[in-house]
Amino acid sequence: MYRSKLPSPAMLVALIALVAALAGSALALPGSNSVKSNDIKRDAVKGTDIAPGAVKPSDLDLIKVDGEPGPLPTASVPAIDLGGPSVTVDVPETGLVAIYARGTGQINGGGNNALAQVHLFEPTLFPNAPRILEFNAAQPELRISTPGTGNLDGTPALTRGGWIVFPADQGKYTFSLYYSVAGGGTGTFANTGLWAGVIG
Repeated sequence: MYRSKLPSPAMLVALIALVAALAGSALALPGSNSVKSNDIKRDAVKGTDIAPGAVKPSDLDLIKVDGEPGPLPTASVPAIDLGGPSVTVDVPETGLVAIYARGTGQINGGGNNALAQVHLFEPTLFPNAPRILEFNAAQPELRISTPGTGNLDGTPALTRGGWIVFPADQGKYTFSLYYSVAGGGTGTFANTGLWAGVIG
């Protein structure tokens, strides 16, 4: 009786299965040269895995920014919302919030002690909207936020301004600039800006 030297179909299937098992398998990602965030296990990518210069600060969106060109006039004594600027940040557990504000303001009318004021408002953290910038001249003047106690009026010097940093519980917060006057008159505000970032 003549026997074929070819392997049986069962043997061919077994050999193919063995080669596939020994070679391993790979799953291709859809697209060309693209990896999406849901393709990567959480915390799998470390700083050493990223090429130098591949991620720029603007890619990280660390600082939220908003501005209003104005003019924003008010004669309100209580601090009120004149339409911003406003920014929202998401604070992790044990996070700190850093706020930087600037604006141009002036006060017209009122008494000798009349003031135009800018306040920082956040419904949970700062519902009473503490004052952070103050203007006492009839001509427009620049003010920049300054950290520390006793610096409620800001500073006109670009090199003296700074970030106001404070702790916040984990959660989402929306910060806005509010406006008021003290001592009568009308305050007018322009080119107001608000920057907010999270540390931690």
